[in-house]
Amino acid sequence: MKKVSMILLMVLLLSGMVFAAGTKEAAAAGPQVLKVMLSEEPSSEDALLNTLKKWAAETGNTLDVMVIPYEDQLTKFPLMARNNDLPDLLTTTRLSRLYPDEFLDMAQYFDMSIFEPMAVEIIVQDYKSSKKSILPQQFTITNVYYNKDAFARAGITAPTIEKPWTLDELEKNAILLKEKGGVKYGMAMDASRARYDNMMYANGGSMVEKDGASFDVAINSPQNIATLQRFIDWNNKFMPKAIWAGGTTDNPADYFKNGDVGIYFSGSWNYNSFYNQIKNFKWGVMPSPVGKSASAILGGSGLGVPANAKNKDLAISFLKWFYTKENFQEYLNRDKGLSSLVGVTYSPLDAQVDEDYKVLQSEVGKVTYAFSTDESSMWRNFYDNEYRDAMKQAVNGDLTAAKALNDFAALLSKKSGWDLKY
Repeated sequence: MKKVSMILLMVLLLSGMVFAAGTKEAAAAGPQVLKVMLSEEPSSEDALLNTLKKWAAETGNTLDVMVIPYEDQLTKFPLMARNNDLPDLLTTTRLSRLYPDEFLDMAQYFDMSIFEPMAVEIIVQDYKSSKKSILPQQFTITNVYYNKDAFARAGITAPTIEKPWTLDELEKNAILLKEKGGVKYGMAMDASRARYDNMMYANGGSMVEKDGASFDVAINSPQNIATLQRFIDWNNKFMPKAIWAGGTTDNPADYFKNGDVGIYFSGSWNYNSFYNQIKNFKWGVMPSPVGKSASAILGGSGLGVPANAKNKDLAISFLKWFYTKENFQEYLNRDKGLSSLVGVTYSPLDAQVDEDYKVLQSEVGKVTYAFSTDESSMWRNFYDNEYRDAMKQAVNGDLTAAKALNDFAALLSKKSGWDLKY
């Protein structure tokens, strides 16, 4: 018994010495440096930078922030990886998909169910595997703005989240706005294929369709041709045709700000500038119209941790702090954006802004899996502007809707090696 007691005593003493040595070593190490790479120069009001500063102040750690523009990141990141000179934390939209092996799998550290499912699907997912190489930080969503004064003049009641318009109702009311709403155009849309694509997805169409481990080109489906024909008709009836026909470089956002447009298809990125700049009429956010389904397009960036980063554990520690509801709420109120964290939303004091953001946040649930499938195909690696050019020619009357989409489908099929579905 005495021998057992002596052995236990020695083990306890040794354990205490090891613990004390570890504590002294940690104390001697002092504050650690978190090396952060951003893609654009942050302003003094930047939400992420200020959140990082708060974390550093609370934990006693310090920040080393570098700014490398996104396009430069594409070439510099692999060099940094080869030279073992990686940041500990970075914001990215594509690096994690281009170099997935260079990033930690966030699913090993986080319960991914705390995030908005479509934010994970579109921003986080590595389409070649189940790996989650980043966490969603911020995102924007396509949405529809409307001129409340024009609606009142035309006697139109705006749609609601519970009762959105159909595409037929949208067309009818856009015509009515041009006739009675005191606006030059019943509707306008950014000259972006992403804005048009919402109509395609709402009508049940897509760019491609999954075919086992590959894809089939489906852009020239009958429903897509019908969608483009309807869009051509809209441009001829109540939209500023020159924008989509390529006759002007005007920004339709300016048309809306000037009060010349009744309904404007754009995205949440315009909200704050509209809030600060539009003073001559009342405006708001309305839910997107529905066809066979509803549709919205989501895009954004995430936070990633390189697997070979010097202080990757410190980066994970920051992320666990960041994605608590309390800290993420504070970040979101600074950012004035949409939330990727379930159960947390931007909480503005202005009642009207609060109502608008409820509509914006509700659009997240409209992102379709057809859009996700299209994104996973990475069809833009083969062609991109050519698709927009095909629609431009159709709107301008140079090509029929069918020929424009059939010709582009043939181009995409030939370059990608995917079969034509139609």
